Amino acid sequence: MTRSTRLALPVVALLCAVALGACGSAQRQPATAALVAGTSISDDTVAGLATEVLAALGPEGVAPEGAELNRRVISALVQELVIDAASERAGITVTQSQVDELIANASKQSGSRVDLEKSLASQYGIAPSQLEGFARANLEYQGISAKLGQGDQNAGSAAASTFIGDLSTELGVTISPRFGVWAPEQLAVLPPKDDVSAPLPSRSIEPLPAFQSSGS
Repeated sequence: MTRSTRLALPVVALLCAVALGACGSAQRQPATAALVAGTSISDDTVAGLATEVLAALGPEGVAPEGAELNRRVISALVQELVIDAASERAGITVTQSQVDELIANASKQSGSRVDLEKSLASQYGIAPSQLEGFARANLEYQGISAKLGQGDQNAGSAAASTFIGDLSTELGVTISPRFGVWAPEQLAVLPPKDDVSAPLPSRSIEPLPAFQSSGS
């Protein structure tokens, strides 16, 4: 990451903290941060994406503290896997052209693709390399909502959240207690039960304002 040498010292310290001990622990074996229907999300994956989020924000960006950023990264990864499974079960298909159009429209409304990436990194812990998957998940979520709501947007959103949350339970989402616990009703990783100081994460699968007005 070429920009890392220019990061302020506090951000460098946060990068090392987010890396889950990767600074000076090259000999360790990759650990598992989460499991979704047998698919493993490794600590290394979480650390890499968290570092990418911080790099996207830059030295002046506002980033969540390390543990909260990790939870947001894991939430987004789990949501994408579960929503993919939910869309397949609901018979929803999203094309690459739809994804490309959505990103183009959202980038235009945000100012540029870089501005969109910074916004997603700041609000949801989405790394730039996850933008395409995040857009696809949003389209799938909208498709599920439209199908279940049958013209009623509010009812569709509630039904989609319940459908996806129930499926996450069925698939057996497991989060390492080092990071927190999975809450299917919120579709997010929450802080460990003994951690009352951390804020609850935002659910990031609901369509963003820029995405809602894209005409998809």
